[in-house]
Amino acid sequence: MPFAKALFALLLLALLPSRGLGGLAPPPKLDVLVTSPWLAIVTSFVGGVNVSVRSVQEWNADGDLTRRIRARALQDMPPDTLIIAFDDRDARSVGLPLEKYINYHRLYDLMPIDESRVDSFMSDPSVLPFIAQRVLTALADWDPNGYPYYQRRLAEFQARLYSSTLAGRQILKDKPVYDLTGHSWAMLCAAGCDVVRPSPEDWAAWSTWHGLDRLLSEVARLTEAKFTVVIDCSSPRSIRAYLAAKPAVFTLARPVGDYTTFLHDQYLALWSKMSERPLPPRGARRSY
Repeated sequence: MPFAKALFALLLLALLPSRGLGGLAPPPKLDVLVTSPWLAIVTSFVGGVNVSVRSVQEWNADGDLTRRIRARALQDMPPDTLIIAFDDRDARSVGLPLEKYINYHRLYDLMPIDESRVDSFMSDPSVLPFIAQRVLTALADWDPNGYPYYQRRLAEFQARLYSSTLAGRQILKDKPVYDLTGHSWAMLCAAGCDVVRPSPEDWAAWSTWHGLDRLLSEVARLTEAKFTVVIDCSSPRSIRAYLAAKPAVFTLARPVGDYTTFLHDQYLALWSKMSERPLPPRGARRSY
């Protein structure tokens, strides 16, 4: 109970803006440009009411990455624009002229993974607090007075992420999953699922539209053994085309809005698929 009270108090503090006390009008929000929708999600949470976030890229309805701001528009932005990127490679890949901007902040000197694995990296709940900590550093550099607020928001993010992951483990631990996702393996493992992946040889064949009869037979075999087949928007198009409409297949979505709520809802939806039980009303979703 003491921990629960302390957590409740922390969440209340996190909702308070860091500025505008004493009857003074609050300064305008920081207008931050980020390179990726992943960075937009994390920066929006840590920045809270103090920050407005725009992303150069976004996900479309199919979950594919598309440009939201064209390279020419980036060239025309003021030199004092506040910018966050994973690293210099990331910034240059979207057309940002780094030599122009005086408020450019990279989270890493060199991102520890290559660009093709960013989705897998960011889908891992254990990684996100470290990204959020680096985002906090950038925001506090631009807004030192807001540091206590950003620190509270980071603590809230960590607490809620832990809570969502723990809730996932409570309902999904040891549940058998046939993982045909492109980037969501860590997300399933964080919930304690008993994850089985196809062999590298099968994966390579299916990704190039070969041997799909074996894909169907494997899905049928594992479904009979009570496995739930899981795909996501980064699964090979061949696998999605063959399986998306099948009733035994669950599709993980792209995150929208608050990531901790998204994660909780995805775990709950997967549990509903496995148990063939309807989702409870949203207001009751924090208890099972």
